[in-house]
Amino acid sequence: MKNSEHQAFAPTKSERRPSVTQQGIDQAALPLLQKSSFFFFLIVSSCIVLKIVLITISPPRPLPQPYYSPEVVVLEGVFTVGLLIASVCPRYSWVGPILLLAFMPFHIPSHISSMYSMCAFLVALAELYRIGFFKRAGMFKISVLFAYYMLIILLVGVALSLCIIKIVMPVIFILLSFFYLLPIFQGKWQINIIRPRQKIRYSDLNLTKRETDFLKDCLEGANFKEIALRHGVSASTVRNTFTHIYRKLEVSDRTDLLSKFADFDIID
Repeated sequence: MKNSEHQAFAPTKSERRPSVTQQGIDQAALPLLQKSSFFFFLIVSSCIVLKIVLITISPPRPLPQPYYSPEVVVLEGVFTVGLLIASVCPRYSWVGPILLLAFMPFHIPSHISSMYSMCAFLVALAELYRIGFFKRAGMFKISVLFAYYMLIILLVGVALSLCIIKIVMPVIFILLSFFYLLPIFQGKWQINIIRPRQKIRYSDLNLTKRETDFLKDCLEGANFKEIALRHGVSASTVRNTFTHIYRKLEVSDRTDLLSKFADFDIID
């Protein structure tokens, strides 16, 4: 009978391949989405508290509008609740980037040329890319999102009668960002997500000393003949030993063995 440590080591098929939720989101992307949503939740909630404090303690004089208007504070509160839900409920983690994009028309009037809105926009794009939103009709979707952002800036700038320079410069920066990111969404660039490798000790494998030594040599690239020469034994002894190793580690052959250990860092 395999001991509990060995059973815990053996990776299942679901561990070898990134699992996907019912919504089609890679499970590996969920922690990133939740952490991002929680980060923006902290920022926006802190801003709301600060605004409430300023409105409460400020002398009776006009405050900047619409930045401190009750309507904006209420909208920010709804936005904050949505981010909190997205950060604690994996099922709704995809809501985070949608909320970032949806809230931009309410934030830009106060900071039309702010880097905060641009950073939030790029974060939303990165998260949507990570969950596979752009896999189908990617060029159309990314073009619509950039056009949406530029339209907000143009409409807000005209409504506030801003200087043409303050309107044009953010639009130019957005266009440059669009052309820079274009190769990614065309599939010409590849973004590889590096996942942390799991660590395991040889002592957890329930192998004998000889089996462990042979396994180390095998993982270093040595074939059966080379292993036999290193340890002064016959090739048949090496083959028989690996038969026991295959059985203990629940693999069929050398190729399956190497594949099983590909995602692990083995330490003494």
